[in-house]
Amino acid sequence: MNLAETERPRWRAAVGLIVAAALLTFSAMAIGYHQPPERGEIGVVFPPWVSQIEAFDAVIDAGGRLTAVGRFPNIVIAFALDGDFAQRVTARGALFVTAARGLCAPVEEFQT
Repeated sequence: MNLAETERPRWRAAVGLIVAAALLTFSAMAIGYHQPPERGEIGVVFPPWVSQIEAFDAVIDAGGRLTAVGRFPNIVIAFALDGDFAQRVTARGALFVTAARGLCAPVEEFQT
């Protein structure tokens, strides 16, 4: 066995560790960015077959306040009054809650 054959596995292992560390860091940042607050404005994501009226009713029944609509009909922006809102709204049909950012941000009105 020559030196080139023993160095190749070490090089591949180092690249693998760097890629794994980068993916772990990116995942942690993405999760932290979209982590919903316990109280405040959050995006509530419902299944696509749930109408907006049904989504509005679920948010209100869970004790939240409607603040805006999302970019898609199955996303509602709500104001959570307490830390248990997320649990209550998912029990009423929401898939998950997230921070009101990105695709779950309120639709801004365009002014011309």
